[in-house]
Amino acid sequence: MQTQALSEQLSPFVPWTSEDRSPLAEDASASNSPSILVDLLRDPAAITERLLDPRRLQALVLGSAGIIAGGTSFFAAAATIARGKEAWWGSAALTSLNVLMALAASLGPIYATGILLAARVPLARLVAALLAAAATGSLLLAGLAAPLYLMTRLSAEWAGPIMLTASFLLAGGAAGARIHRLLSLMAEHITRQSQGASATRLSEGDAFRVGILARISWMMLAFTLALGFWAFNALG
Repeated sequence: MQTQALSEQLSPFVPWTSEDRSPLAEDASASNSPSILVDLLRDPAAITERLLDPRRLQALVLGSAGIIAGGTSFFAAAATIARGKEAWWGSAALTSLNVLMALAASLGPIYATGILLAARVPLARLVAALLAAAATGSLLLAGLAAPLYLMTRLSAEWAGPIMLTASFLLAGGAAGARIHRLLSLMAEHITRQSQGASATRLSEGDAFRVGILARISWMMLAFTLALGFWAFNALG
């Protein structure tokens, strides 16, 4: 009779030596890495390093959440003022809330997909990656605030709404592309860490599972964030 219990297939996002769940020892040396804002605007590899460092994971979560709130609020305020409304704070609050709800809506399907594919991402890292990706989209929204203001002042019936919708579509696409890249980089980094420097690429099976998870993440996050412009309907 077989006595060995079936175990979960190891995820590409979990190191081979991760059976020991004890807390990681913290290094007392100070980090001289750039700010989160700089890393978000740089290559995604800089964010991946933060995701894989337990000492900087909390700072990444808090910093990304602050950037999301600031970027989306600024964009919403510009759109509301351009339409001649004074109560811009209501639209700003609703837009930030919609983005956070979009993240919550996409988290469940992405995490469940990872479990089904045996490519489970640790929940803390997945949440941080989603926030970092949404922060990238929020920075894009903040940059589009000025064009939106000009287009709305030019034509509040056509150009403004079209620019508003296009802005959220672009922000959602950018955030989806960023989460796709972050998941791929995390899996590749864990593979090199677990199997040595000789394992420069994922195996065929791991690449297939990670690819599906990354594409599902791209689709879910881009779709939910692109619906953020619904917040403006609450104010007529």
